[in-house]
Amino acid sequence: RWGQKGNFLDVPTDCPQRDERMGWTGDAQIFCETASFNMDTMAFYTKFAHDLACEQAKFGGSVPHVVPTAGYTGHGSTAWGDAAAIIPWSVYTHFGDPAILRRQFASMKAWVDFIRREDDRHGGRRLWLSGYHFADWLALDGKVKGGVYGGTDPHFVASAYYCWSADRVARAAEVLGESADAAAYRQLADEIRTAIRSEYISPAGRLSVDTQTGHAVTLYMDLAEEKDRQRLADTLAEKIRANGGHLDTGFVGTPYLCQVLSRYGHHDLACTLLFNRDFPSWLYEVEMGATTIWERWNSVLPDGKISSTGMNSLNHYAYGSILEWIYRTLVGINPGKAGFAQIRIAPKPDYRLEHVRGQVKTPYGICRSGWTRSGDLLDVAVTVPFGTTARLILPDADAAAIEHLEGRSVSFYQDGPDAAADLLPGSTRFSYRLTRPCRRVYSVQDDTALLMSLPRTRETVLHYFPEIEGPIPFKEESCRLIEIMQAPFVRVPEATIAALDTALRAIG
Repeated sequence: RWGQKGNFLDVPTDCPQRDERMGWTGDAQIFCETASFNMDTMAFYTKFAHDLACEQAKFGGSVPHVVPTAGYTGHGSTAWGDAAAIIPWSVYTHFGDPAILRRQFASMKAWVDFIRREDDRHGGRRLWLSGYHFADWLALDGKVKGGVYGGTDPHFVASAYYCWSADRVARAAEVLGESADAAAYRQLADEIRTAIRSEYISPAGRLSVDTQTGHAVTLYMDLAEEKDRQRLADTLAEKIRANGGHLDTGFVGTPYLCQVLSRYGHHDLACTLLFNRDFPSWLYEVEMGATTIWERWNSVLPDGKISSTGMNSLNHYAYGSILEWIYRTLVGINPGKAGFAQIRIAPKPDYRLEHVRGQVKTPYGICRSGWTRSGDLLDVAVTVPFGTTARLILPDADAAAIEHLEGRSVSFYQDGPDAAADLLPGSTRFSYRLTRPCRRVYSVQDDTALLMSLPRTRETVLHYFPEIEGPIPFKEESCRLIEIMQAPFVRVPEATIAALDTALRAIG
């Protein structure tokens, strides 16, 4: 929020303190959802979108990297230019006023039409395989340590955003009653999605762009078939665990990473990414004294010195996009319909947190959601503003066992493992016992150093696998326990691995 206050001054600058201070469209696009949860950005983004359209007209529909251009004429990069389509749609979903869609509709179409012309000029495969792209900027998996280019294929990222922006245009057309445009851009988005599946996803559901960002983008933008999504999410989780439980994403992958993990059954891992205190992580920055988000994950080194990487800022809000996931998932507040005309409240607790509370200033008033956990007992309090309604979803709950504590009484019904209820305006509070224990679950997939550092897990590992303390070839090259147990010259029987995994999972 401090980074937003320091940069949202007439235009969304990337940083307020060095000789740049320019309206980089990629930073603005990546952060727009978080920005609108934090503050009322309707007027601010309406003005910026107008500026963008004016500059865009100079480049034949392509969007410049910075708005206003201020003499810098670079243009046409994926994720940066997509601000033309993504920001207006995001503002509409948060504030419910179609005026921004009406004002920007020509600009939204012009950007997608520019990409389509580039696509047609290079074979018309419904993939964006040409041009320069920042793509997953400042990711940690690039070819050069400390470099700016991430390891995710930039043309995969470009094709993904090509599909995503076409979809935003189709949705905007539907809202505006432009049925012909809605059908045309919906068909275009479908063609791009089909081409992406053919080019990048195997029939068995394996993604050829084998990076954290590649998997996060594929899942967030619904590029894979339904049957393949859980496998892709599980692969993403495996990649994070193999990286010591840390991310290596840049500007493109980071906003989506925790969201897709929580969506596909890896909420504990998403929370681990948030709670990590060593590099690279958000709390590493806090531990090093940060009061605003940095441009790079290592803008300040562990010894307190500024990183020697050339481009460096200590107030650069892009990675602050993690707050969108905190609002939507930990707090649980989401617009069920545009402008919060209906609200979806679905908090997800984590065993490392005892309480969470937050609020969003919607067009109807303040919506609040908060929960307190004592062991497996969860106390949930919500406030629904007048003029709207809410669907409340309580995780891992028996609908018949929920105790009403305060406010208007409501009827819950079972929705799979969760309980749901429709709420009218006002404040209400409930209590119930989680049907699934809220605790850390250990397994053979965990980091070996972690398991050997805790008395109970260490004792369990040594009971089933005493060889871990002996000389095992290549042990230092393996991070997870399962990798060591399956390494050459070890040959631990599968039954032993399964028994150890069961014993670790049973530890309370």
